[in-house]
Amino acid sequence: MNVKVAVASKEIRVLRNIHGREFLEIDHPAVQARISLEGAHIVSCVPAGEEPLLWMSPIDPEEPGKPLRGGVPICWPWFAGERPGPAHGIARTSQWVLTDTYSAPHLLRLLLELPEDTIRKQLPGEAWRLQAEFELGQSLSINLITTNLSDKPQVLSQALHSYLPVHSIHSTQLWGLEGASYVDQVTGVASNTQHGAVTFTGEVDRIYYDHRSPIQLEGAEDQRVIVARDGSQSVVVWNPWIDKSTRLSQFPDDGYLGMVCIEAANAGPDARILEPGETHTLSTEIKRI
Repeated sequence: MNVKVAVASKEIRVLRNIHGREFLEIDHPAVQARISLEGAHIVSCVPAGEEPLLWMSPIDPEEPGKPLRGGVPICWPWFAGERPGPAHGIARTSQWVLTDTYSAPHLLRLLLELPEDTIRKQLPGEAWRLQAEFELGQSLSINLITTNLSDKPQVLSQALHSYLPVHSIHSTQLWGLEGASYVDQVTGVASNTQHGAVTFTGEVDRIYYDHRSPIQLEGAEDQRVIVARDGSQSVVVWNPWIDKSTRLSQFPDDGYLGMVCIEAANAGPDARILEPGETHTLSTEIKRI
């Protein structure tokens, strides 16, 4: 059940769910989508005539104040536990505002911003501007735009934690990472080389470095998806598999069978140092082929 809050435009409505969390509900000729204003977190994107581009946990109650399981969480200004504070930073549990929209017959573009006073309160001594631009149509593009507003250099680590649906993880293959080096977060081995396609027979949690090329997901029923990135030389590939699925919050025990994460990132040695006034954009595009 949704409770109507306001109308942003004919194609964009602001709705509040039964728990009080607000979403942008998008109904456009080219795409239907849903974005939580808390976290600027897109949880659904369905191009006209296509299957969903994103996976969202069917048991997530979508309560306010809690990170959502699925879609594309925004990890910023640090990834995982790289700094003290909440895992993956402050952006995914902070309230954002819609600042601009653009509509054309084949796409809809939205710009959201994390208020500067929200950033200052949670990150004392730091000064940033953070915007998230969503371009929705036959593909999904996200640009995470960060500007250093301080008078000193600031360190930035981040990720667009994209959950993608698959028909079966057992038949899923990822191409485009052949020859890439990665850290295996499961085994703790820091130096590995990818040979052939990435396949899944157990838990996978890897950070690939010095990599810029698109990644192609291939699966059952002729599923093919391309994930491209810009402003990123690191990419995270993750599937929790059986045991971890039972320990994750808001995640079905068998959820690992139908999803995989391919995350555009600036993680580890790919963290960026932004000079005063400098802007960095981390981008990802997800599309079926």
